[in-house]
Amino acid sequence: MNGVVLWSNESQQKAVIWCEDQGDLAFYSQGQCQALVDLHVGDLICFDLMLHQNRRMIENPLVLKEAASMGLAERLIMAQPRDVANLRPVQNSAQVIPFNPNF
Repeated sequence: MNGVVLWSNESQQKAVIWCEDQGDLAFYSQGQCQALVDLHVGDLICFDLMLHQNRRMIENPLVLKEAASMGLAERLIMAQPRDVANLRPVQNSAQVIPFNPNF
């Protein structure tokens, strides 16, 4: 999978990555058995994604292009959600029927 580093702490070898699947953010923490990889904010990386205790963790990161997406974190913070105040609820569009497991 590919992703962009949104935050990194070089001294602790940790990073937070926004993944191309647009799912939850993924985390990187360099382990003792792993080769040293410097991840910097804005780097485009390729990696293996693993689920560990309900957290998406990155393994085997490889920097594809340094500083490829500088400012992405700031642009995501400033992005405005759609104006939901102008949306009117749809009336009588569906009826929710409870599931009966003994059916």
